[in-house]
Amino acid sequence: MNATSRTVALAAALITLCGAALRFYGLDWGAPYKHFHMDEHFVFLGAVEMHRDFWAAGESPKFFMYGPLPGYVFIGLLEIYERLVRPLELTGIRDGVTFMVLGRAISAALGTATIPLVFLIARRLAGPAAGLIAATLLAFAPIHLRDSHFFTTDASLAFFCTLTWWCALRMAHHGSAGSGIAAGLAFGAAMLSKYTAVFLVLVLAAAHLASPRGFAWPGTARDWIRWTARGVLPGILAVGLFFLLDPLVIHHWEKFQQDVADQITEPHSGGSRPLWGAHFTGIQPQLFWFTNLLWWGVGPGLEIWGLAGVAWLLWRRTGSAWIGAIYPIAYYAIAGQSTLPFVRYLVPLVPGLAVAAGVLSADLLRRPRWRRAGLAATGVVVGSTALYGLAYMNVYRSDDARLQASRYLLSHVPRNASILVEPSHNIPPTGQYLTAPKFDEDYVLWGTHQERHDYFRLIGLDTYRYLPNPRVPDHEKRAYIQERLGQAEYILTDDTFQQFYAPLRYSQYGPVKDFYRDLFLGRLGFELVETWKVYPSLFGIDINDDRAELTFRLFDHPRVFLFRRR
Repeated sequence: MNATSRTVALAAALITLCGAALRFYGLDWGAPYKHFHMDEHFVFLGAVEMHRDFWAAGESPKFFMYGPLPGYVFIGLLEIYERLVRPLELTGIRDGVTFMVLGRAISAALGTATIPLVFLIARRLAGPAAGLIAATLLAFAPIHLRDSHFFTTDASLAFFCTLTWWCALRMAHHGSAGSGIAAGLAFGAAMLSKYTAVFLVLVLAAAHLASPRGFAWPGTARDWIRWTARGVLPGILAVGLFFLLDPLVIHHWEKFQQDVADQITEPHSGGSRPLWGAHFTGIQPQLFWFTNLLWWGVGPGLEIWGLAGVAWLLWRRTGSAWIGAIYPIAYYAIAGQSTLPFVRYLVPLVPGLAVAAGVLSADLLRRPRWRRAGLAATGVVVGSTALYGLAYMNVYRSDDARLQASRYLLSHVPRNASILVEPSHNIPPTGQYLTAPKFDEDYVLWGTHQERHDYFRLIGLDTYRYLPNPRVPDHEKRAYIQERLGQAEYILTDDTFQQFYAPLRYSQYGPVKDFYRDLFLGRLGFELVETWKVYPSLFGIDINDDRAELTFRLFDHPRVFLFRRR
């Protein structure tokens, strides 16, 4: 290795270490309150159920909505911890925090490991400068930083998709059976993380077509068979690995089909309209990726430069460049069809945009005529992305808004006071949920007349099932709201249901829309006494992301409101 190569390797290592520091910092945010991130809650639950009784785990709610691979890794990590340190008792704060940090550390590690992969891909496409620029962009990309702090399947999906992409480039370059086997195993691992990885079929097909180990046209039947066998090998390996490591799919085949239909295909194709996706009412889903998700998820600099880089890769008109471009294009072609474009769906796309941006920058920097413009654009894109990523880390530097609210309630609201709450995962913990939370207990007040007497008297207002039910007459809904309000001295609410109902039609949801409107206008006899909110912030300057897609802020920095009866 010469001096230049050593310098590049050292720079790549430093960028990766920086990315690791950002991803492992603050992994205990919001812990041990597992309800704060509803998807994280279900991924943890699935892992725990597999650990307790593997073959029965498939019967747990929404089990097949998520791939099992992160859960397997978590179970292994948990076993190691409990053998080397001590068993965890999930009935208190200390062990609950450790439990959640173990899971989140998996996402942080896989998120970090994606950085050198991006470096390798961009370097293969356009040299070391492209690799370093791409790695830096991914290291600081806010949405990738954010989801590396959650024990969900998105960071795992992004890592194994990027690994498959790297193997596909090697297939296109070498055409060896080894690269095809590696690609198939990586593809299978991606599918075991999340089913969206099916888009990689297009990437692998393009790599096979570009492989130097083709045959001379028209070729013999034997040539065709060999060429076809090499092409389908990654897919066969991926399918085999999927069913080998997820036998619960076969064991609970009907439940698997039902979960996929209820939680994935029906809501995401528009076949059903769940309330948890109501905030997308009236948007154009495909355009929303560009006007909102990318804008807030990675920042305007990386969005614009990354998309320009994809076009640049296509314009290059080489086999490797096309494989570089087809990864983000194929992913968007599949994921972009969802009618519910949640911001977390960006996570696997960000490596593709980082690579494309790195290649565009490196190519311009090599051209004397464009060097100044390329240097200026690269500086703006890298600098703005880094500053935005550092600003987002304020979410994990600061006290969670829900826990700030919990402390306020203890010090300012009398014990046994009656507090109206919605069935929201973001309601601040109180009572035993705050001081001794149990992993197996559901602290959300589901149901029409639910109450909990635990330090405070919590009164449930069923904005999730009863009030949106079209079979319940409006006058009954209004009477129900008034009955619940009549028992309350305080109202504790957050962004969740306000945002769900905001774009819905008044003709169908009038009673609930009136409730939220009148509450904030002070017409219900309650006054707003306190609001809690944490924003991405750097050097004392807040980035107001209230216009970002709801779940960009809902999981780790929602807004919480407390009203008091006048």
